[in-house]
Amino acid sequence: MEVEIIQAQSKRSPGISFNPGKSLLRIGGRSIPENPESVYMPLYNWVDEYFKGDGALKVEIILEYINSGSSKHLLEVLRQLKEYREKGRELSITWFYEEDDESILELGEYYRDASGIPVDIEMIIP
Repeated sequence: MEVEIIQAQSKRSPGISFNPGKSLLRIGGRSIPENPESVYMPLYNWVDEYFKGDGALKVEIILEYINSGSSKHLLEVLRQLKEYREKGRELSITWFYEEDDESILELGEYYRDASGIPVDIEMIIP
């Protein structure tokens, strides 16, 4: 099956893609767009469409950097996912960080705590 590109990765925007064969939604790169809504609203809408079906979803988040505007929108997406999980949908989220990147590690912990959804936090081993 072909990977669906929800948001093409650029210097300022994360790549957001879905691999239907693995039920895997991946968000990765830098998230510093001037208009974060243009990046995260399509994702928010995609999540609603996806859960009209009955499939499980694995989410992997591998961000190098995220600004405060993007951070707010990503938190809203995580809260949206929490609502589907509370309705009984099968969902797992993994937040990845590089070994020496304390700020991304702490941000993953913040998202886990602020969204109220379980988030596995894993170090990327080079």
